[in-house]
Amino acid sequence: MHRLIRTTGVVLSAAALSTGALVAPSASADPSPALRAAQAAGGTDSTPSTIAAEWIAGELTNGLIVNKVGADFGLTLDTGMALSTVAGQGPVVTSINTAVEPRIAEYVGDGTKESYAGPLAKAAAFARTAKKNPTSYGGINLITRLEERTANVPADPVAEPQAAAIAGRIFDKSEFGNFANVVGQSYAVRALTLANSAEAGAARDFLLKQQCASGYFRLGFDKADVPSQSCTEGVAGSEADPDVTSLAVINLVESGDTSPAVTAALAKAGGWLAARQRGSGAIRGGAGTAQINTNSTALGGYAMGLLRNRDAALKAALWVRKNQPVDKYKCRTALTKDTGAVAYRKEKVTAAKTTGIPAAARDEWRRATSQAILGLQFAPASKDALKIVSVRREARAGDRVQFRVFGLAPSESACMQVQGDFVRVKGKKSGDMIVRKLMLPTGNQRRVALVKTSDDEARTSLLVRN
Repeated sequence: MHRLIRTTGVVLSAAALSTGALVAPSASADPSPALRAAQAAGGTDSTPSTIAAEWIAGELTNGLIVNKVGADFGLTLDTGMALSTVAGQGPVVTSINTAVEPRIAEYVGDGTKESYAGPLAKAAAFARTAKKNPTSYGGINLITRLEERTANVPADPVAEPQAAAIAGRIFDKSEFGNFANVVGQSYAVRALTLANSAEAGAARDFLLKQQCASGYFRLGFDKADVPSQSCTEGVAGSEADPDVTSLAVINLVESGDTSPAVTAALAKAGGWLAARQRGSGAIRGGAGTAQINTNSTALGGYAMGLLRNRDAALKAALWVRKNQPVDKYKCRTALTKDTGAVAYRKEKVTAAKTTGIPAAARDEWRRATSQAILGLQFAPASKDALKIVSVRREARAGDRVQFRVFGLAPSESACMQVQGDFVRVKGKKSGDMIVRKLMLPTGNQRRVALVKTSDDEARTSLLVRN
């Protein structure tokens, strides 16, 4: 089905919820105001995000993403926030919440010896998405705990310059070290702002220090005793990171903070992301993920979409959709059973068409797909209803006859087929007609030619004579 959808999914949608206690029997698929506003300018196709959601929902084990070492709570929460805004996935979000809430201390720490700032912030964002109260989630006040992990503003900044320099910065409390970073800081800004915390402003100001002059956000903090605590371009530790920049944008937008400082920071970050995007729509990762990949592209495309750069968001969505193989019907491959999954990189699709997704690589596909749902929110819809037309009314057996296909969305995968022959096709970026040839089978009878997508089909027929 090719639907013109103006409100589809978003991983990070807690801004849609009020800041008070929220309790509901089941989480719903409810996009945030930011996403609804961003998508209002034109139609989008819900199919790629829907089939991605259906696939990753099937990867849950009793409500959790489980890898070889056990439950992956961080990826589970990302998955839950993605699924919460895809139509029909509300019950799955509820199952995730049911699994996570009683075990939340395993993720955020026990609150005494161990207390992890980034996980506390992300858990608070998920709690709101699941329509739960983050101040009493699994018996834990996530907001109070997060405030404890956020450096206070000193009473006299002049007398305590270093305390003033780190005011608002998050810190882990752990016997294993402090691993807090800018990603966690951005979630903290979102969580504290939505909770109307008195520490939200300081947390926001510290996050904005992590933005370099060009507009990007770095990943790591300076050591706590460094006086400046700000991103400084060209200095070790201040390298550009597109994923961090995208998440900072998303969390700032979803926080609802419209202060001049935030507005200016978002404009700079959006400009930097747009400049980094390649002509294909893809975005190259940072130092640890320097290759072009769907994670960086989906996050960046979604962030730019929220900032109303619709053209950039559309280009990113088209590139991500190309890496979502849909090989069904006569076009079946070893990936058919995993329809909807998104590959991290193109070559992963090529290999998996023969072998399927290897067990050792399944975690990578899950991570790629959970973030791809973001970027796919801006996938453009088809111009027309799906249709296949033969240029001839009749033909001889063995002829290669031309067929025209209309109504494929840009980058959408489909299978054209007739008895004995098939061909894989993808929708053009322009959405225009696609022309391919199929060889007709033997037998004096009327034959049916079909075009099939992941969720729709069209057919035509012509007379075949030996």
